[in-house]
Amino acid sequence: MKKNSVGTYLRFLRRRSGLSQRQLARILGSVTANQISRHERSTAPPNLLTVFGYQVVFQQPASDIFPGLYHAVEIAIEETIGELERELSDSAAKGRAAAPIARQLEWFWERKNPESA
Repeated sequence: MKKNSVGTYLRFLRRRSGLSQRQLARILGSVTANQISRHERSTAPPNLLTVFGYQVVFQQPASDIFPGLYHAVEIAIEETIGELERELSDSAAKGRAAAPIARQLEWFWERKNPESA
């Protein structure tokens, strides 16, 4: 099982359960067997309702079922948060605008240092 592959663990869980793609599609009710195949092969990401459905069916966190997808989202968001934090740190806000920026910078710090918050 590759940790960086989006669909590998989904296929593993489905096969371990003994379910066919068609049976899993029936359980989920919102996807087809073809869509499940695409999720397993990482050729199409599932929508949010389907992700939650997989989580319920297999009793595994979505981040464990789709580790590659989770990691890609995590990297993109962390990069954007870092950019925003740098922009706010470099801003020269004064007066009323300073308080919200200070709160946001405090939140960034708390996020990086959860044991100190």
